[in-house]
Amino acid sequence: MTADLLDGSAVGMRFGGVHALREVDVALQPGRRLGLIGPNGSGKTTLLNVLSGVYRATSGAIHFRGRSIDRLGPGARARLGIVRTFQHPQLAASLTIAENVRLGAALGRRVHGSSAAEETARVDAALELFGCAAYGEGLPDEVPYGVRKMAEVARAAAVEPVVLLLDEPAAGLSREERSELIEAIERYYREHPQTALCLVEHDVPLVTALCPELLVLAAGQALASGPAQEVVRDEQVRVAYLGENVELKDTEEVG
Repeated sequence: MTADLLDGSAVGMRFGGVHALREVDVALQPGRRLGLIGPNGSGKTTLLNVLSGVYRATSGAIHFRGRSIDRLGPGARARLGIVRTFQHPQLAASLTIAENVRLGAALGRRVHGSSAAEETARVDAALELFGCAAYGEGLPDEVPYGVRKMAEVARAAAVEPVVLLLDEPAAGLSREERSELIEAIERYYREHPQTALCLVEHDVPLVTALCPELLVLAAGQALASGPAQEVVRDEQVRVAYLGENVELKDTEEVG
């Protein structure tokens, strides 16, 4: 069995009297692509925040390659190769799209000890792969929203992370842009098959296209987990989504 890269055991997160997460287990091995789904308020983003170090879990433990990282903040975890995106693009407003992506490649130099030439190559490859090359000299406020979303993913990809945590990368994208995102991520994983992925998404066809396995959260607890096509047919999962008026379509084409 392949050893875990990132492991969260019995993770709990409480804000005052509110339990955002209750004893959630999640493990990411090299190459694993795990989709994290659930209705609004189920704890998906909270779990990504805990894994990336934005929040410190109030119970449970987080390990990276067998070492406790509970006390490490997001910067220290990023330098280990645990990289994330956000629901709303967090790009530096004063930097161009290309310069923002270069920030990711610069972090990649620290993670991998690569050269300046390799850093430049990663920037160019990420801009091209995620459809941002034509907008590279524009500032974030000068480019379409879809480009900003793709640039956020491109910046994370330019790190060549060990673990990639994507928080709703398709939110706000058009149908065509979602198809382009799927194609870009699939190509990235063909070129980087050992990268572990945890993807938070409400777009079930998109997440099942990218992730062979799903973990479903509801009210901060794990509701179901396993092969994607089995999980989306689970009656409990459907009820949880129907409570949020979300239509669960596991066979719909995205493109």
